[in-house]
Amino acid sequence: MTEQPPVSRTLRQAEARKRHAQPPDARTYAVARLCMRTLFKVCVGPTVLGLEHVPRTGPLLIVANHLSYLEPPLLTALLPRRITYLALHELFEVPWLAPVLRLLGALPVKRGGARDLDALRAALTLLDRGHAVAIFPEGQRSIRPGLLHANPGISLLATRSNAPILPVAVTGTEWLQSPRRFITARRHTRVQVTIGPPFRPEIAAGRPDHQLVADQIMLHIASILPPRYQGAYRTRNVERGTRNGGM
Repeated sequence: MTEQPPVSRTLRQAEARKRHAQPPDARTYAVARLCMRTLFKVCVGPTVLGLEHVPRTGPLLIVANHLSYLEPPLLTALLPRRITYLALHELFEVPWLAPVLRLLGALPVKRGGARDLDALRAALTLLDRGHAVAIFPEGQRSIRPGLLHANPGISLLATRSNAPILPVAVTGTEWLQSPRRFITARRHTRVQVTIGPPFRPEIAAGRPDHQLVADQIMLHIASILPPRYQGAYRTRNVERGTRNGGM
């Protein structure tokens, strides 16, 4: 019998965890978090604001902008929760990235996540059990680096779980796309993570407008980003959006 290559084996194991709604192994995650915290502290020196907003227990849906592949390890290093990430299925096929996703216990989600019922069920089950789940609502990296329009799939998680949503804004990681830039980041790049207060979106009676809910969630992220990072959500609605749906 031919042995599967490591990347294929990692994806197969991740799919199994998804079907059984398994969070990352606590011990493995703790070791990965310590390593990543040390690496980021030595090479990057990120600034983090708003840690007091992170609930230490209970269900939590974490939403963040997505500038590079560094956001999951960065949030792992800085946030005091064991987080299950929903990552695009294709990322598990990247040889150097697959081992990182395995250490983080990430679950694969097919592009257009609202149609990946296994991923949706897994996330809802984990939230129902009181775990923290993280998702990048744009569904892809923003190269500009302004925010892209949200995938409405985030609304399904928000409306069906009713878990508090924690908005996280990341800046600076778009410049760290090569190992050399990462290692020398302290000299030329300021990476900052800003955490806003948790909220629940306002949902009208009847069948929810999922794109409207997704946009409302993105407005909360935009409100804690500098204007040049707000992209599609750089509008007069940003301030109004942060007033709606607060906990």
